[in-house]
Amino acid sequence: MYEPYCEDSSWFITEQLLPVYGLLREHLVVEMVPFGRTLMKEPQWVDTSVSFTCRHGQAECRASMIHACAIALYPDTDMHLPFIACTLKEGKPEKNVRKCSTQHRLEGSKISDCVESPLGTILLQKMGWRTTKVRPPIDSVPSVLIDGDLNRRYQKKLQKRFKEAVCEYFKPPVPEPCVVKGWFSR
Repeated sequence: MYEPYCEDSSWFITEQLLPVYGLLREHLVVEMVPFGRTLMKEPQWVDTSVSFTCRHGQAECRASMIHACAIALYPDTDMHLPFIACTLKEGKPEKNVRKCSTQHRLEGSKISDCVESPLGTILLQKMGWRTTKVRPPIDSVPSVLIDGDLNRRYQKKLQKRFKEAVCEYFKPPVPEPCVVKGWFSR
């Protein structure tokens, strides 16, 4: 669970999650949820629509919607995770859609069309619902859940030493990238 304009989220996704996913992709199921601590105001009357207030402004809401659309249009993590990481590397993800979609062989026009349509709003709303279901509620981003659980005391380790933290969850035999080589092995 992350916010596209949060430096800690961007660092975690580009420097921790993406490389570890590359090593352990056969053993991990990754669900990206671009919403974070966005405020969502849902319709109260027939003629109103959902609105979002992102902590880093409306550009971040648009970036979250871009990521939500990419995830929906390309549900395979091998496709959307590298795209998301690419958009985060240079800041302002909404300005990197064309370059990153070309680089990762996604149709940027499909993603942009989704963002401009009601579907983009619906997808971001679903990300909001997914985020608000987490118990205990997230209080920082990124928030990393393992098997659907948010362990607040373990967040720093998950964020800073993701491979080590994830490898602790595997039961023997652990995947090869998790095997500690040297005098002491798991």
